[in-house]
Amino acid sequence: MSYILIDAGNSFLKIALIDSSDDSNITYINLNYTNLYDDLLEQFNDAVPSQVIVCNVSNPVNFNIISDVIYNIWRIHPYLVQVQQDKYGISTRYTNPRVLGCDRWVAMIAARHEFDKTLCVIDCGTAVTVDVVTESGMHVGGLITPGINTARNSLGLKANNLPSVDNNNENINNESSILAINTQDAILGGTLYQLSAYIERIVSEIKHEFGEDIECVITGGDADKIQALTYHNFHHRKTLVLDGLKILAEDIFEKDIK
Repeated sequence: MSYILIDAGNSFLKIALIDSSDDSNITYINLNYTNLYDDLLEQFNDAVPSQVIVCNVSNPVNFNIISDVIYNIWRIHPYLVQVQQDKYGISTRYTNPRVLGCDRWVAMIAARHEFDKTLCVIDCGTAVTVDVVTESGMHVGGLITPGINTARNSLGLKANNLPSVDNNNENINNESSILAINTQDAILGGTLYQLSAYIERIVSEIKHEFGEDIECVITGGDADKIQALTYHNFHHRKTLVLDGLKILAEDIFEKDIK
């Protein structure tokens, strides 16, 4: 069976077409919500997926857009992932599991599938989430803070005299020092180091509480930048949420035919 996996974030969508029998690494494309119909037709023109599964952390309107597009192209009603208590090896201490972001839950499922021990799972996107899962599979809680681009954009909203920054430009224009010599680079560097220091401290505290042998898994669009500036060892998994969606898809769609 073939599936389309969709990780629908606040800024864009990661989309992959996979075969359930294929154990190779997942390859994906990034699309935005504008012109989604035309872009999907262009990218997957010859595809005939069996099912479509969506992890949506964007607003419900965007899921309606995704659902309409998927149905118009393939006549498939996509399956919307919702967090479930005590499922796929993960339980959570959240008093209401439904308010736990499905991307965090799916990422924890994928990480636990790979590492059967205590985990720290970090996702560096529009928001940065940190979650801890014990060796028994209990999600004991987590933290959320603004991501790099979110922090940069918020400065422009609150400080009128600061210039807008190009988030694609990560070059700090001062090769002899970490200190920038213009305001835009000062914002670029400051927000990057701020988040890196935050993650460095949080992981240190988590290791102090749960043990040094905890496995730290990092994902998200800014993971490589953060990983380069921290001293802890991380397993970088670019497709962690999509990996988790594949696990769910195989269970949900294939259990009745096995």
